Amino acid sequence: MPDEQAVQAAIRFLDEHRVLVEPACGAALTALDCDNPVLKAASNIAVVVCGGATVTTRKLHDFAALSD
Repeated sequence: MPDEQAVQAAIRFLDEHRVLVEPACGAALTALDCDNPVLKAASNIAVVVCGGATVTTRKLHDFAALSD
């Protein structure tokens, strides 16, 4: 999965849940956006997220700008 997807997932998570996570955590969140038949068939999905100890909102947006 491209780094850009992980960064965008972290930004989307921040916008939707007001929780800042690092792009590495965004990588796990991108699985929720994939067209995966196993995930679509699941009735409950758990994704463990951890806080963004080394990232800021500004850094996330800077990372996103690098991919533009």
